[in-house]
Amino acid sequence: MSDSIHILGIHDGHNSGATLTRDGTILASISEERLTRRKNEVGYPRRAIGAVLRLGGIDARQLDEAVYASNFMHTPRHLSDVSSWYRVGLARQRADAQAPSHYAKLVYEQRRRERIAEVTTHLGLPESKVGFLDHHLCHVAAAHYTSPNAADGRPILGLSCDGAGDNISGSVTICRGSTIERIAAIDRHASLGKIYSRITLMLGMTPWEHEYKVMGLAPYADPTRADRAADALRRLLTLSEDGLSFRQAGELSTNYCYEYLREAFEGVRFDTVSGAAQRFTEEILTAWVAACIARTGIADVVCGGGVFMNVKANMLIAALPGVRSIHVMPSAGDESLSIGACLHRFYQRRPGADRRQSVLRDLYLGGAFDRDAEAAAIRQALAGHPVTITQPTSVEDEVAARLARGEIVARCAGRMEWGARALGNRSILASADDFRTVDRINRAIKQRDFWMPFAPSVLAEDAARYFDDPKGIQPRFMTFAFPTLPASRAEIAAASHPRDHTIRPQMVTADANPAYHRLIGRFKALTGRGAVLNTSFNLHGFPIVESPADAIDVFARSGLRVLALGHHVIEKKADWADAD
Repeated sequence: MSDSIHILGIHDGHNSGATLTRDGTILASISEERLTRRKNEVGYPRRAIGAVLRLGGIDARQLDEAVYASNFMHTPRHLSDVSSWYRVGLARQRADAQAPSHYAKLVYEQRRRERIAEVTTHLGLPESKVGFLDHHLCHVAAAHYTSPNAADGRPILGLSCDGAGDNISGSVTICRGSTIERIAAIDRHASLGKIYSRITLMLGMTPWEHEYKVMGLAPYADPTRADRAADALRRLLTLSEDGLSFRQAGELSTNYCYEYLREAFEGVRFDTVSGAAQRFTEEILTAWVAACIARTGIADVVCGGGVFMNVKANMLIAALPGVRSIHVMPSAGDESLSIGACLHRFYQRRPGADRRQSVLRDLYLGGAFDRDAEAAAIRQALAGHPVTITQPTSVEDEVAARLARGEIVARCAGRMEWGARALGNRSILASADDFRTVDRINRAIKQRDFWMPFAPSVLAEDAARYFDDPKGIQPRFMTFAFPTLPASRAEIAAASHPRDHTIRPQMVTADANPAYHRLIGRFKALTGRGAVLNTSFNLHGFPIVESPADAIDVFARSGLRVLALGHHVIEKKADWADAD
């Protein structure tokens, strides 16, 4: 019997997924949506669990434990019907306060029994091998153990902030090795994440999914009007006296603030509302982080939770003079919880284990495919269609040449990325120097809102050409925004925000992704530019592609003309391409 410890992490809320670790090393992590093809999937991630076990090469009977990444989780039906419990106000808050106190305990116990049964029935594990960890502990654990500072031995300030989970919406912790000590918590009724998500809904967008659109729209607002409009949010939420948490500014809970927001922003233009939401978020987050650093004396920070998906706020946090180093968990929303559950449970079992094995060096944690799978998918989906199929000696060189000629190319190769960001292996690529490319990509496939920017993948050795990184963040996972440098701004015009000229870069290293690094390097040799436009390979409203079949399906249903699929390059002939 092996002495290795295999932990399965399970997240069964929105953005559900599973992670498998062996001795603190992440073997695989996949979101359920990639396999069901339903965006932001909720509920028990049966397919993702099967996939990570296959990728890890183990049978469920070899698991030492399966760990849920929240003590409590609502039913999938409840999570799928957001608007019914978002569109409420103070009257509903007062009515809910009269509910019998024992009701919540009954629901909690019933849901725990149901969740244990999901695992024991699916995997055949005994109940003794099914565990639970606190939601916000998992957020912090994911950020802490994957951080480059995880093995240094010095204390780390761990922060979490989201909508809510396990009855709180944020936490302040001190992380030392395998110990994570919570020193403050933010009540679920004082949730910054809930304010932002309800504004997202109020603006006609989808909460838990389109918050990034609010952030992208914000720079178009007049700053003075946005600041004035943000007063409505300052009347909802403020810092606590000690600065370690948020508190309600009045009676109204953020759980019930939708009607208040709708009335407060009646007649206020949509860009001003977005600007107010972003202004307030940046203001209170930076004040909170600064206060936490001042109170603890710890300048090395790690962050987790959905609020830290806000790359503009992260940019300002990183710039705080009190921050010495910062690591934001890539794709910091609830999709990261299963990673935190795995890692924390392992280090509880082996507190002296070397934590360097958990540091994230790349996010290519999903499935891959071989040449035979490519060929089979092509035969099945494209037989009789007007396409040209080649197998060039170097697909990367071929793609680079096409990008240099101004073509748009979809790329599906290697292991799939984990998380919300496409990082080259499931991406749509283009030269970034022509802003008209944004419209071409949107017309062909993305149908993005007109104000939303794309992002660049930048060679690590050329990063200083495009942005300054004074804190040494080395942004490999698109978790921070950066101002662009004027001298090279034109080279990445199509991959930067047209209003404020910021970018959300992926710094590409040869170690993390040799093939993608080689592709951009070849593009640089042809054009002199060490960056390309990179956006996720998916149809609007659908998850990023996972398999060759998914890639070909999106290729066939969209205006894309060229697909680099593993060893193959597929191009639509004129009669099909013109029909698109």
